[in-house]
Formats: sequence, C-alpha cells, structure tokens
Amino acid sequence: MSIIPELLTLIFVLASLLVMLVLGWAAWRHRNPPAIGADSTLEELKEFGPSATNLWLRGLRVFFMLLILTVLAFHSYWVFRADSNENFTRAKRLDARNRRLAESGLKGWILDRSGKLENALVRYRSDAGVISREYPLGPSGVHLTGYSDFIFGSGGMEFAFRDWLTEPASIKNQILSSNPVGKDLQVSIDINLQREAANLLANQGKGAAAVVLLLPNNEVLAMASAPTFEPRSINDESTWRRISEEAERAPLISPLVNRALGTLVTGGPAFYYRPGSTFKTFIAAVALDTGVMNETFVCKEEGFLPPGSGRPIRDFGGHVHGALGLQDAFKESCNQYFSQLGLKLGRERLENYARRLGYVTSPNDNTRRDLDLWQVLHGDRDDYNNIFAPPAHRLDLSSKATPYDIALQSIGQGFCDQTVLGMALLASVAANPDGSVVSPTFEVNAQRNVAGPFITPQSAAQLRGLMRSVVEGGTASGAMAHLAGRLTSGGKTGTADRDVPVYDSKGKPVVDRVDKDGRTYYKTQGWTDSWYIGFAPADKPVIAFAVVVENGGEGSRAAAPIAAKLMEKAASLGYLGLARPAPGAPRDGGRARPR
Repeated sequence: MSIIPELLTLIFVLASLLVMLVLGWAAWRHRNPPAIGADSTLEELKEFGPSATNLWLRGLRVFFMLLILTVLAFHSYWVFRADSNENFTRAKRLDARNRRLAESGLKGWILDRSGKLENALVRYRSDAGVISREYPLGPSGVHLTGYSDFIFGSGGMEFAFRDWLTEPASIKNQILSSNPVGKDLQVSIDINLQREAANLLANQGKGAAAVVLLLPNNEVLAMASAPTFEPRSINDESTWRRISEEAERAPLISPLVNRALGTLVTGGPAFYYRPGSTFKTFIAAVALDTGVMNETFVCKEEGFLPPGSGRPIRDFGGHVHGALGLQDAFKESCNQYFSQLGLKLGRERLENYARRLGYVTSPNDNTRRDLDLWQVLHGDRDDYNNIFAPPAHRLDLSSKATPYDIALQSIGQGFCDQTVLGMALLASVAANPDGSVVSPTFEVNAQRNVAGPFITPQSAAQLRGLMRSVVEGGTASGAMAHLAGRLTSGGKTGTADRDVPVYDSKGKPVVDRVDKDGRTYYKTQGWTDSWYIGFAPADKPVIAFAVVVENGGEGSRAAAPIAAKLMEKAASLGYLGLARPAPGAPRDGGRARPR
C-alpha cells in the first residue's frame, strides 16, 4: 500500500482532533456567560438572551464533534483495516481509479525461471500508445498469471505482484518516459513443465483436475488447474460477467477456480478436497516419529468398528488383508489398519503433529485462510495472500470428535479438509532429508525457509522407504512399471469419496425437495476423486508433487499415470539428473477407499 493515503489520514486525524479540542475548549470557557442587562426579565433572557444562544451553540458543538468522530472512525477503518476484508479488497481491485493507475504504464514482464525473454509468462506491448498484455501460455497458465484489464481489474500474479510490476525499473526511465517501464519479475515456474502439466490435465478425459510440482526448497515448478479459460476472454464483457457470476454461484464447476489452491483466480477461498488414502502418509509419519511403528492390526471381512460407533470401516472392494504391520498396510493401503493406528496414536499426538503443519484442529477455530504459508520477497504480502493464500487446512481433533471421526480422518475422509498444494507440501516433507516443513514460494532461487520441524531425519528416511514400497510393489506399481530401471520414485495413491451438488445446464444447483417449513434441499451425487502424491528420485528426491483428478476413480488409474508422465518430462528437462538447469540472470530491475 502507498504511504501517501496513510500520511494524509494522519494529517486529517490530527487536524480534526485540533478542531475538536478548540470546540471543546470554547464550549467549556463560555458555559456560563454573563447577563447583558440588569433590568432584563427572566423570560426575556430565556427567549432572546445569551443563555438561549449559548444552548444552541453548545448543541452545534456537540453535533459537530460527534460528526467528526464518526467520519474519523470510518475513514481510519477503511484506510488501516479494510485491506484485511475480502469484500473490500475485491472492490478495490475493481475500482476504476486503481485500474487506471495500474494500466497507465508499461508493467514489467513476468519471466519463467530461466529468465529468458522467449520464456515470458506475461509480456507487455505498446502500439501507438495503446498498452496491451500478452499471455504466451494462454489457458495453460492463466490460474498462475491471472489477467489485467482496465474494466475488470486483475487477478493471479498480475495482482499479487502488481506493486513490483508497476514500480519503474530505473529513476532515469521514470523521469524521461511518459510511460515508465515497470520492473520485470522472474518466478520459479518452468514454462515447459507448466505447459506439460496443463496439457496432461486437459487430456486426461475424466474431469476437473489439478497438479502442483515443487523443488526441494519448495519453489513451485508448475501449478496447473483444469478446467481453465483463455485470459483474453476478459476483453468480452458479457462472457466475463457470465463466468464471474458462475464462479460465485457454483465454484465447483467454474474455470475461474484454481483447484490446486482451492481459491478463485480473483482471490478468496472456494473449496476443499478430501485427500483419501494419500493422508495415510501423515498418519504413518506420526507413527514412525513417535515409535508406534510395530503395531499389528487385523483387517476383517466385517470391517473395523470404532468404539461407540455402529458404522464399520471397510476396505475398498471388500478386500481383506488379515493381520498385517505398518509396511504392508501402507503398501496395500489398508483402511482398517490405519483407522486403528490413528486411534492408537490418539488425539493429542495427532493434534501436535497437525499443528506443526499449520493445520486448524478444531471446528471452533475461525481461521479461514493460511496467510503465513508462502514465502514472499517481491510485492505486497496482503495482495499476494488475497490471490494465493489457500483455505486453512483442517482436521477435527477437538474434544467433540468421536473415535469414529478420528478413525475416518486417519484414512483421509470425514473432516479431513485439504488442498492439492497442502498434499504436495506433505510429500515434500517426506522428501526433505531433515523432515522439516519448508515454506512454498514463487520466488526463483529463494533461500530455503524452514517454517519448523515435523519429523526427525531418521523418521523421514523411513517414510521415504514406505512410499518407495508403494511404487515398487504396492498400489502404484502398475502405473509406474514402465519407469522401472530408468527412474525411481516414492508415492502414495488415494481414492476419496465426497458428495457434490448437481447443477443444471445454466450452472444452477438442482432442487431436490422443499420441506413443510420451506427449507430447500438440493440434489447431490457421489464422486470418487483420484489422488497421487510423491517424489523422485527415490533416494535423493529433487521434486515433490501432488495430483488430483475429480471423479477419476482409483488413484492408481487416473492420478498416478499423470504423475508418471510429469516425472518423465522433468527428467527430460534435466531436473532428475546429476545437474539440473540453473535459472538465468534477471533482467532490468530483477526480475473411505484404500487406493
């Protein structure tokens, strides 16, 4: 935020307080004025004299002081506090004055991690004084790059880094040019991996999907979401208004939703996913780190019945694994084993480790978004968080959570609310040699920002071994078989059930029934989301990732094959070899199922 509005507000506040003091002092000094005539009668003094006049003046003084206080209160709120209000931030982004200021100059280019001009994610052009923005990735990168428009404002990186992109690249340029050129920004995205990820999601043939790909210091290499949209569609007012309204009404089917984050590309939370069996990675990590790793539980045909519950937890397809330990249970993704393991670990242990990852652990916690998640070096953090801060990841480990609730969350169902980014970060914790939590970032060559410890290095190594067994002989072995001998990796499949609203052809929820009290109930349908998280190579991980395909079925059939192709692409670009591509120099300015 510019310092000018704050300085003007301080001047206004001080001047108003001075006026109030003067008015108060005058009211006190003249509270009992002398009579003007000894022979004046009492009635004359009341009707025409200074007593009546002074009464009116005191009333006016009080009125003006209250008016000033009211104006001060509102003015101070909107200047100093309203940026934390999502509705105000959205309105500010659409404000005509802010749009004119943002679009009046040649904003900087947004370059991928190579720093090469031909790999720009966003670039400007000036034709006879008419400034336009170009998006070479088109729909493949719009959830990252966003858009910038004189009428409808901006979103994505265009909004998150707008202070940096509009800051003149040099004093000379600012003085001599009628359209100062803003600073370029070099981000961590690899344009080739981003394009590959977007193409894989667009062609997987199942439905909506998302992927996040990270480096060891948690630089984001790629973040893609489908369905997507052409950034130039913002130039068509009727089209843009239609999809914007749809996004507000039905985010589950909107292309404006960045499904990797669970937010709209214009900012604000949208929705969560249930991670299914990929969340068993978290339960296994806690078990390894607390020494509860040698437990044997029985997987029975009738399922596992948590204490106090009449609802058994069973395995997908009626599979019965018998008595088994942690390694076999993880490799086969046994629901009954991890439900019992979660209860064995207990509420307090699970809550302790969940908080290390920044999870909200009680339904009474009103935290809506994780505003401290990202490492931000360029631009304004409030602007950045408005676009990229995901919804706060949630578990219910409160005293009101039943054993059934805890058992269900231990297999990634129930109150387990996660995002694709959150699951990619869980995979990166396993991939980190020290088992620490590292802040994600779009800043190229960023210093590794350790947010805190999660598990010990020994536990992290054991967890990587469990995840490698899933690839080499477990639920992901089929999807990864063609990589054997060429590329090693570790991973975890997941298949998550959830109920979603049914929409009509106009994007409106379909009414199921209206009860006798007038309450409306809408139709829902059961979906099965396909998940895969992991890292590569297996021994010394260089990348970590998470993939989800909505209603894609088993994780091994939809999400895992996408992850395999992404690993192949990363290997072809040199990321998984002994040496990986180094970013180039910046331009001017720094630029309830088991599988």
